[in-house]
Amino acid sequence: MKKLIAIALVALSMPFVLSAGNLKFAGLVGDNMVLQQQTQARIYGIAAPRATVTVSVSWKSGSVSAKADADGHWEAMVQTPAATFDPQTVTARSGGETVVAKNVLIGEVWFCSGQSNMEMTLGGGNGTPVEGSLEEIALSGQYKGVRHATVKKVTSLDPEYDVDAPWQVSNAMNSPRFGAVAYFFASRLSKALDVPVGVINASWGGSNIEPWMSKESLADFPKVDLAKAADQSVNAMKKPYVMYNGMFKPSSKYTVNGIIWYQGESNVSELTEDYSEMLQTMVKTWRSDFGRGDIPFLIVELPPYEYYDGNYGLQDEHGPIIREQQFKAYKAIENCALIGTNDLTYDYERYQVHPSQKRQIGERACFQAMRLAYGFDALPAMNPEARAAYYDGDKVTVYFDNANNGFLGYDEIIGFEVAGEAGHFHAVKGETGSAFGDGAFVTLRTKDCPEPRYVRYCYRDFMVGNLKSASGLPTIPFQMELKPISEKPAPVMRMPRRNN
Repeated sequence: MKKLIAIALVALSMPFVLSAGNLKFAGLVGDNMVLQQQTQARIYGIAAPRATVTVSVSWKSGSVSAKADADGHWEAMVQTPAATFDPQTVTARSGGETVVAKNVLIGEVWFCSGQSNMEMTLGGGNGTPVEGSLEEIALSGQYKGVRHATVKKVTSLDPEYDVDAPWQVSNAMNSPRFGAVAYFFASRLSKALDVPVGVINASWGGSNIEPWMSKESLADFPKVDLAKAADQSVNAMKKPYVMYNGMFKPSSKYTVNGIIWYQGESNVSELTEDYSEMLQTMVKTWRSDFGRGDIPFLIVELPPYEYYDGNYGLQDEHGPIIREQQFKAYKAIENCALIGTNDLTYDYERYQVHPSQKRQIGERACFQAMRLAYGFDALPAMNPEARAAYYDGDKVTVYFDNANNGFLGYDEIIGFEVAGEAGHFHAVKGETGSAFGDGAFVTLRTKDCPEPRYVRYCYRDFMVGNLKSASGLPTIPFQMELKPISEKPAPVMRMPRRNN
């Protein structure tokens, strides 16, 4: 008898290994997950081929059924309630098997992707610290509703069905391995909305945009060599469509409410002029795969960095081209926002492609999400954007959108340059002002350039400006051709307020 008991105890202590016919949830479905609130959320996994699977949830009675296909893949859509911090369960049954996902929360779910600045963890890395990380890690347990899932790096020539991405709760043991931007975004959004927030981080440091696009969509870009995907001599970070197949496509089955994209550094010297069109195409594909319409898409602007490096072949002054392409994509994509970062690099980080100020990026993404996805239209979360610029002799006036309350006051506005027809730019000082009907503007005096024809702001690899909106958000870098003052349209007339 003692021998039998001992054998039984050993058997119980051994991990249960699932065979090909066993029931299981997919990698993103399991303990500690956050399900998108008030929608049809997808619950999916693997069972015996052609088996029937029933799914039940703790927040309502009854169950839904699903039929596994020939490969054993099954999925069921469950109606989720309003957000709640009360732990729930999701149970799947098939034949005599049962699997249960415990400590499930209902709230908001966002997908985060890109390269190393999105992958960069809250704990930082060698020579790449995150400012304020010690306090954030120590206090991360206060965010009871924040959950983070990191998708394991996988490349594939064909779309995968599943990913390895267990959900983790926010506490001082787990948070050092959370993506810093994703963590700051989730923790602030959870606090702002008072709901649980889950973030799925599928990023790969050094990756170009091409690996994150589908093979079919890349066919529209003849400069992309699709044969590189199967070429073992090519670095995975540059192989077209392999991360889409291995990481994004299987993750897209999970129901999310928005996307944050922080990538572009690796395209500074490759397909730079095509970046906007490629990003627009990628967004269209991703939204289609998620199947939830034009969900919000947030683009993080590349921060200032001295991209020229003779060892790696990066191109001098190509950084502003990518930023311009990001801006162009943001303007073309519906329900999209651009997260300005021009002020988030210290002078000593000129040659550090991983700037330490990640909290501000996560916070700004939170503010934009509140505006785009959650109806906080009055939140002044948008960065100032140059609308038009005019010259009158040696005087230049630049008008801006998203600066209705003017700019923060500085003794000297830095970051502006002007050029004549020859294109030789000169640094100039600016003075801010505002006018009824015209909005905020900056006036430039161009003594060294008596006939200015072009103006730009922080249009360099590394240039940190100080022109900020009244809410403290930096102006988006730009370049534009000047128009003569005679072409300036009449100011918009507003009806006077009526006194009741």
